[in-house]
Amino acid sequence: MEKWGHTMKGRLKAQCLAALQKRAEELQRAVESIQSARNNETKSSAGDKYETGRAMMQMEEDKIMSQLDQARLQLQQLKALPDYSGPNIRSGSLVRTQHRRYFLSASLGKVLLEGEPVYCISTQAPLAQQLLGKSAGDKVAFNGQEEAILEVA
Repeated sequence: MEKWGHTMKGRLKAQCLAALQKRAEELQRAVESIQSARNNETKSSAGDKYETGRAMMQMEEDKIMSQLDQARLQLQQLKALPDYSGPNIRSGSLVRTQHRRYFLSASLGKVLLEGEPVYCISTQAPLAQQLLGKSAGDKVAFNGQEEAILEVA
């Protein structure tokens, strides 16, 4: 997997960065749209209705801002990811087990790379915590299922 792992990791990281950048841009546009709508709303004679509408827009803006902050944090984490290719699993490792491939990077979930699913997980994820420090030949148990680690890149 070393050749596969090295070249695939680069493409996988680039694909994840592009997806996160797109998500951050979409969230930023959503925030700007809410702010524009709130600023353009005129106060009607029904004051309570106006205040309720503004409060709901503020709640939605807060929710989207939280998602935007999370996306930006994940972007920073992914950009700072070390180009690691050692035998022991750590942040930046691409891991192949009996059933799946994992990229210890940011919590992005399943990503298809050239038609092959790779699960991008944060090093804080419970499965990642079990994987950290292990190497090919070791085993981990997760959700009642034991998996052997086949390759690490």
